[in-house]
Amino acid sequence: MATVTANGVQQENGFSTTNSAGRMNGLTIGQNTIPMKDHDAIKLFIGQIPRNLEEKDLKPLFEEFGKIYELTVLKDRFTGMHKGCAFLTYCARESALKAQSALHEQKTLPGWPGTQGSEETSQL
Repeated sequence: MATVTANGVQQENGFSTTNSAGRMNGLTIGQNTIPMKDHDAIKLFIGQIPRNLEEKDLKPLFEEFGKIYELTVLKDRFTGMHKGCAFLTYCARESALKAQSALHEQKTLPGWPGTQGSEETSQL
């Protein structure tokens, strides 16, 4: 049976399924949170990622806009080589919209070959 605490967090057997705003975006077991996405979450395509950047390098850039549900850099199944693109899903739709408006044709990553003269950059 679920109980609701004073701050509106739903708990059942010590598990919390809502955040402080009352929105469901993670399952908390003790100190660990398993991310969950909202029903209206958006999956973003990220293109022109420099091939030297991996998920661990990209995650801090996108985390500033919200909690990430999934970030997957696409790789060739035979060679394991980075394809230069990724899919990103935030837990909340609003986070995806914030990231899109802040980064789309605004943010440039170093390392994408041949985009601005001799300087290697990549525009998201």
